[in-house]
Amino acid sequence: MRIKIGLVWFRHDLRLADNMALTEATNQCDVVLPVFVFDERMFNEKSEYGFRKIGVQRAKFLIESVANLKKSFAERNIELIVRFGKTEEVVYSIASQVRSTWVYCNRERTPDEEKIQDTLETKLWQIGQELRYSRGKMLYHTGDLPFPIRHTPDTYAAFYREVGKIVPVRKPLPIPDKILPYMGNVPSESIPTLEELGYTKDEIEGHVFTFKGGEFTGLKMLDDFIKSHFKVKALGLKKKKAHKVLVTHMSPYLNVGCVSPKTVYNAINKFMGNKYHKNRANCIVHGLMRRDYLKLIEKKYKEKVFEFGGIRNSNPVGLSDDMEKFEIWKNALTGVPIVDAFMRELNTTGFISFEGRRILSQFLIEELKVNWRIGAEYFQSVLIDYNACSNWGNWNIVAGVGYDAKEDRYCNFITKSKKLDPKGEYIRKWIPELSPVKDNFIHEPDKMSKEQLEELHIELGEDYPGPVVNTDRWV
Repeated sequence: MRIKIGLVWFRHDLRLADNMALTEATNQCDVVLPVFVFDERMFNEKSEYGFRKIGVQRAKFLIESVANLKKSFAERNIELIVRFGKTEEVVYSIASQVRSTWVYCNRERTPDEEKIQDTLETKLWQIGQELRYSRGKMLYHTGDLPFPIRHTPDTYAAFYREVGKIVPVRKPLPIPDKILPYMGNVPSESIPTLEELGYTKDEIEGHVFTFKGGEFTGLKMLDDFIKSHFKVKALGLKKKKAHKVLVTHMSPYLNVGCVSPKTVYNAINKFMGNKYHKNRANCIVHGLMRRDYLKLIEKKYKEKVFEFGGIRNSNPVGLSDDMEKFEIWKNALTGVPIVDAFMRELNTTGFISFEGRRILSQFLIEELKVNWRIGAEYFQSVLIDYNACSNWGNWNIVAGVGYDAKEDRYCNFITKSKKLDPKGEYIRKWIPELSPVKDNFIHEPDKMSKEQLEELHIELGEDYPGPVVNTDRWV
């Protein structure tokens, strides 16, 4: 009897734990052949507005995550086959060579990924093979939701009412006990370096690589976060301090699939009923749920999420493809310290908080009147935790072309800056040329007199730019 061979095509699920495609392949087949493809188009082609589709931060994190996955398989005497090329062609070629019984993958729904899926599925049909999809990327299994995808509520509030306290979250799947490897000869390439993927020395040296990719690192970060931030009662901290909102830094690991949403939820859920931890745990769970909501919105509206009019088919008035203004924003030259500080952190590390993303997108749209799609494409390139649905869905909302958008989107950037960074510590960290400025002027140095600036040896327009927009109304 011919053995059943399960080819597992890894995508945004670079882990062994809670990997539905891997689990199904292990349960249904005699042997497993894991494959990952660095798709050449993601590294060689540019986006519509000329950005790298994958910036150097994302590329390095991906390389490290694949290396960690390869190591995890090697510890089980299994080789992860790594290739570079067009994904649908590479996977088809390997499936043809080994005559796999089925090809398994966790399904993706964004347009580019669907094209690859559909092309591969058609090619496999021609040789009598089937592409078997799993649904293991979200917090909720879509089969458990109380509505079909096309009836997903248009606002997060409505989504939460129908799902939040009603639909249970499934337990994460364990790593399969025994994964038997395919023993045939399938050549594998070495994991490419950044240089081999086409990144220049200047690109690489101009960044700080804060995050290290991989399932092992992601799980350790989650464990460290739990130990550090959910021990309030034992430490005797006050309740108010316990409820301070923190950034988990788990999003890069979630978005390439080093750690699953269910794994994070399972680690946090035990604190939901604790009076010291409830608010903090709820905040993290809402983040996971909102991530699901934006994925479902993209599945519901498909290409509309990426179009200028967004899912509402509206027409944002007054926005233009003004690349000169965009470059001012991109290069942190707006003269508004909180905006420039967030942009410098983003450009340097590939990561900023959700509030930082909101402020940057609001400034580009509301103040500079630049086409929101240019900003969304730039975020796609530079964010280390880029997730197509979350990124484009949130830009839809800020641009007023998503159903969750507020009609009055006006932002007072000085008020917001003082709230987020009252003593200017964050601004001084990323804009050291403003370090001498006193707290009462750190958010708006342009309001200092000529004499005050001279005393601090600061010249606006030379040491730091003056504001490119009228800030007088921000009072």
